[in-house]
Amino acid sequence: MATTTFDRSPAANDVRSPSVLVVLVTRDAVGWLRGCLESLAAQTHPRLGVVAVDNGSTDGTLEILRQALGDARVAALGENRGVAGALTAATQLPPAQAADYLLLVHDDAALAPDAVERLLEGAEGIKGVERVGIVGPKIVDWDEPRILREVGRSTDRFGHPYTPLQDGELDQGQYDRVLEVLFVSSAVMLVSREAWQRTGPFDERFAGHHDDLDFCWRARLAGFRVLMTPLATARHRDATARGERGQEQRSRSTRYYAERAALASMLKDYGILTLLWLLPVYTVLGVARILYMALSRRFEDAFDLLAAWAWNILHLPGTLRRRIRAQSVRSVPDRKIRPFMASTFRLPRWFERAEEILDEGLEELEDEELGRQLPRRAAGVAAGHPVLLGSILAIGLGALAVRHLVGPEVLSGGALASFPADLRDFFGELGSGVRTTVLGGVQPGSPALAGLGAGSWVAFGSTSLAQKILLGAMPALAGVAMYRAMARQTGSPASAVVAAAVYVLSAIMLWAFSEGRLSLLVVLAIVPLAWDRIDAAFARRAPERPFRFGVGLGVALSIGAAFAPAVVLPVGAFAVANLIAGRRRGRGSALVGLAVAVAALLAFPVVLAAAGEPAAALTSSIGTTDVWFLLRLAPGSGPGTWAVAAFLPLAAIVCFAGAGDPQRGRAWRALFVAVAGTVLAWASVAGHLPVALTDAPAWLAAAAVAESALVAYGLSTFARGLGRQAFGARQLGVAVLTILLSVGIAAQVLQVTFAEWAIRPGGLPPAWSVIASSSGGEFRILWVGAPNGERFPAPGGDPIALAEAGELTVRFGLTDRDGVTALDEGRARSGPGYEELHGILETLLAGGTRHLGALLGPFGVRYLIAEEGDLPAGVADRLSEQLDLDRVPAGGLTIFRNAAVLPTAFVSANAPVPDRSDLGAIEASPDVLARALEGGGETFTGTADAAGHVVVSEQFDAGWRVDNAGDVLAPFAGYGWAVAAPVQPGEVIVRYTRQWLRTAELALLAVVWAIALWVTRKQGSA
Repeated sequence: MATTTFDRSPAANDVRSPSVLVVLVTRDAVGWLRGCLESLAAQTHPRLGVVAVDNGSTDGTLEILRQALGDARVAALGENRGVAGALTAATQLPPAQAADYLLLVHDDAALAPDAVERLLEGAEGIKGVERVGIVGPKIVDWDEPRILREVGRSTDRFGHPYTPLQDGELDQGQYDRVLEVLFVSSAVMLVSREAWQRTGPFDERFAGHHDDLDFCWRARLAGFRVLMTPLATARHRDATARGERGQEQRSRSTRYYAERAALASMLKDYGILTLLWLLPVYTVLGVARILYMALSRRFEDAFDLLAAWAWNILHLPGTLRRRIRAQSVRSVPDRKIRPFMASTFRLPRWFERAEEILDEGLEELEDEELGRQLPRRAAGVAAGHPVLLGSILAIGLGALAVRHLVGPEVLSGGALASFPADLRDFFGELGSGVRTTVLGGVQPGSPALAGLGAGSWVAFGSTSLAQKILLGAMPALAGVAMYRAMARQTGSPASAVVAAAVYVLSAIMLWAFSEGRLSLLVVLAIVPLAWDRIDAAFARRAPERPFRFGVGLGVALSIGAAFAPAVVLPVGAFAVANLIAGRRRGRGSALVGLAVAVAALLAFPVVLAAAGEPAAALTSSIGTTDVWFLLRLAPGSGPGTWAVAAFLPLAAIVCFAGAGDPQRGRAWRALFVAVAGTVLAWASVAGHLPVALTDAPAWLAAAAVAESALVAYGLSTFARGLGRQAFGARQLGVAVLTILLSVGIAAQVLQVTFAEWAIRPGGLPPAWSVIASSSGGEFRILWVGAPNGERFPAPGGDPIALAEAGELTVRFGLTDRDGVTALDEGRARSGPGYEELHGILETLLAGGTRHLGALLGPFGVRYLIAEEGDLPAGVADRLSEQLDLDRVPAGGLTIFRNAAVLPTAFVSANAPVPDRSDLGAIEASPDVLARALEGGGETFTGTADAAGHVVVSEQFDAGWRVDNAGDVLAPFAGYGWAVAAPVQPGEVIVRYTRQWLRTAELALLAVVWAIALWVTRKQGSA
């Protein structure tokens, strides 16, 4: 915006006063019209005329106009033609054709007595400024003149209207200078006759919505300036927006009208070269906006955006005709107009507000007259804006935390599940009727795969980039969730910021991040929301729209369950705490029950599988037996799990002691969950819980939320009235708490700053090259180790179960050749195949076989791997005794290669394939001659040279069929678990025939998600 000054020289007064014709546009304005007319009558400009054009008023407006102006100066259109139609009718009148200026005035605007004179000064009396075609006043609120409404407006490069004013901004002289702007409001707009004649009329298709933007833009193309002069002021009632016009019914939102006008104005007013690059960018950003609106459940806004595009497509011929008219009078290139536009990508209001706060803070820091020392002034700025300060520090800390993740290299290490190279694999696994990983089966893919696939698509199709973004974003989302929960419960932003900080810096959060445990990070991001919503469900005051509330909680829980069904454990602890000590148990139980039912529907593939085998779905054998680790919320070792991490439980204890009303009840419930979560985590690793409840990380997640909440409850009430009390235990507690939080947070920040995370580029053991360089084809890896509660070396992931044999007990796991995969998020490795594998290992440990390789052959196990030094001595001896396992030299890993391995799908003429578990028959068989089948997933093909058997080492289901020698065969459960059938020489096709069941499941899943998202949608723009 350019600033100008008035020419006050005497020569300026010698010019004949120009004539001004006021065009007053009215419709149903009885309530305020007299104020407008009185302001026009009070104008000091001598050559002023008024004509009124009425757009079909039905409330007596016409009678007032005729009484005030006379019949000759009132044009009644009989219908609502908008501002454009009214102006067109007015300009056909003889007075309009003779006037030097037209002054467009809405019926809900009232001008200051000297407004017209001041507008004319802006048009003709500014030194060095020529060809001023349009001038607008400073517009203030009708009822509160101190509140600014318009000071000229701009757009971004895409034509979206933009105002520099904040909502409710007070007039403090900050805009008291003449500004050259892109456009001014049509509420009060002075237009020269030359500008009107050259620019052409308003676009009547806009129906009064942002037609001033288009008109002023076209005037600028024609070479005219557009100014806002603060010396002219007007009050604006904005009666339409207030809903004060009885018959005014806006059919669309403000977003629709703004988008419609923006695109139409771009198409008409930009030069062709500008449109060639700007329209593609606009389209890409528009699609991104629609996706964002859909993901944030703002469906009405997304629909309005699409409707605005559709309007422009339907009206494209008319737009092109008007473009020819606008471009025919062009005398100014686009580059001369861009300085009056905002930047291409405007910062959100939050960032603008942040900039203002920072400026204020810096001014206060630099102000020596405040009489305070610099540290105290800095503390005052921080205390005044805790959310902004916390956000800035979090961004910096996050950048340090993910520094090793930046780059093109693929992450590995820790317990990180590898993402497939192609994002289509996520959707393929989700839609497949059979499981394509490890021992297969018909366990459906989790709905989480849809989210991972969509995230990879957003990340430009790069699954490795999506993996890094998700891992880096989850702790931040967890912090935001904790902040929002505590801000709502305590009403103290500062307390909520501290609670979010200690939560993100807790031992379990940093451990999960270091290990690359995406599913646990999702749980940690979900449980603060669950804590808050369950608290609200049991609160004295009922939530607004209870059904929507329950469905919304169900959506959140379903997301957690899709990644980790064990999210039910911390959520169950929250519910139990509120059932014991909540206020409205009946209503709370009903809302939580509704949420659980909704979550079960939205994640029903995972829920059904978990219900069938809850032990496999919910259990985790991960977790140290060291009580001191568990007390500081650390399931294992890693960055941030050191002794200093105990600051959080210690701070929680102090805060519980100091928490007062109204947070005392919540503090008791949080204490219950914190203690119960820690005790249950210990009971999990100690083996004292039922298998389905054994999950130390899940219980520690509940404890972390509760302890962070205790910090917020204590901080929000601890220091209340402290200055009015004598020194005592309360003051001592505040001092101890300050030391605990300061030292703890600072120390954890240092850990994050210098941490070497377990996940990183090149995070696999050096010995893994032995496996990676193995010949092509699919095979599987059996992982074994001592039962110490730890994961396997990367990329082995977590154990499946324990094979118990006293001192020879081992933990074991089974993966494909590349290790654990994200395709298995949310589902367990369980079924008859795993039970058979479990039995084989127990046979080994009992000394019952010397042919382990042959027994593992039907599983497709090519390698058996353990971390060096992790095998009990007796187990290492057992493996060395096996006649068909060969030790492979490899530093850091103990690797055995299976000499009797079979393909994961094969035909064989001499392989014994019993229909039940028969280890003796397998051990006694000669060397098996097998030919591998091609394919995978739902179809395998090959050729049998002789009569024998076909075997696919995927867990048996009755939906499989075998096509061979013109027959369709129903297979049997080979070895008691695999898909097998006798075959004759010729082509063999093994196919799954019940894909329609999965397709029906996905269709149902899509329907229930659509319903849930619609129920919980956010309200669109007004």
